[in-house]
Amino acid sequence: MSVLTRVVSDRSTILSEIAADAAVRELTGIDPHAQVRLLSESGLTAVTLDESSGPGAGAPELFDFLIDLARADPIVAHILRAHFWFVEQIRRFPDGPVRDRWVAEIAAGRVFGNATSERTGSAGSLSFQTELRAVDGGWLLTGAKFYSTGTAFSDYVSVTATVRGGEFDGQVARIVLPVDRDGVTIVDDWDGIGQNRTGTGTTTLDSVRVTADDILAFTDPASTAAIANDGPFLQLYLQALITGILLSVSDDATALLRSRTRTFDHAPAESPRHDPVLLGTVGEIDAAAHVARAAVLDAARTIEEAFAPARSGVIEPDLFVRASTAAARVKVHVDRVGLRAAADLFDVGGASSASRAKNLDRHWRNIRTVTLHNPTSYKAIALGDLLVNGTPLPANGYF
Repeated sequence: MSVLTRVVSDRSTILSEIAADAAVRELTGIDPHAQVRLLSESGLTAVTLDESSGPGAGAPELFDFLIDLARADPIVAHILRAHFWFVEQIRRFPDGPVRDRWVAEIAAGRVFGNATSERTGSAGSLSFQTELRAVDGGWLLTGAKFYSTGTAFSDYVSVTATVRGGEFDGQVARIVLPVDRDGVTIVDDWDGIGQNRTGTGTTTLDSVRVTADDILAFTDPASTAAIANDGPFLQLYLQALITGILLSVSDDATALLRSRTRTFDHAPAESPRHDPVLLGTVGEIDAAAHVARAAVLDAARTIEEAFAPARSGVIEPDLFVRASTAAARVKVHVDRVGLRAAADLFDVGGASSASRAKNLDRHWRNIRTVTLHNPTSYKAIALGDLLVNGTPLPANGYF
């Protein structure tokens, strides 16, 4: 069975199992380790991996799956963001021992996290305080990372660092380390109002011994050579999370209104389920969710148009610009409608829907947290500047 067949045929049962206690886990602060392992053991963390039987799932198929996974549990879906990014990078590697090594690990169900962002410097820059210092026989890695989403659930962590000394001095290194390597410490200290069991905390690297086998790539930050831009993929991934949450909001709004038996004396209908105001609100929530899904999948197709030739070593910069533009447009729209829909859910349920036990506020908290990953207003300004003045989109990981 190919990975593409598996993602279509096996996922319903697995997603139902993940969804079963998702709201309780979020309310009580239980980490979804078992759910992440369920996905890896089922092979679903390898759905984009190419096999002898055929290519892995492309971006449209992956994002369709991610939306459904986020509908089941957006925490679990968010945890795997860096993992699927890593898999896409490996798909672009030429045949050889490096590719073979990591393909085998992915196929075996290993999960990959990330340690890229730092508390200092400008977000999106290629300047890192974390250093990979050349020493006899290899390197030593020292520094601290934050927003290490998924790493607390991972087998490996992908780290970016500035090289100091040796042949690659001043370049940026991408290092992949087992999370139990001596000197690697992962602290789950993310205390956000939403998405708070995603392992989005601190990764400390204390003179970690690094060998040549741990180095994925060296990159010259001053290079002007065309490269594959993973920004559209990473940004659209966040919109897929919000879309899945929106579909869950629609599910909850429908169930909530069906369950209501009591209304106000001055309501326009005796039964809440026949109240045109409440029915209209449910309809608007549902429309927002499904239009968001269509928008994400349309942008995913644009991303695939750029990624497909890149996997064969052909970089088409214009295609990546189109992908960045498509992902930015989706963010500007979905962020706005998502927050409104999650708030409108309470209009459907009335005062009782604010009960802490119902935990319906998790949808708004989770959406709001995801939207803060990068400012919606800045994305809108960049799009406007592109359209009106022909100013290129910023060349960083947020686009």
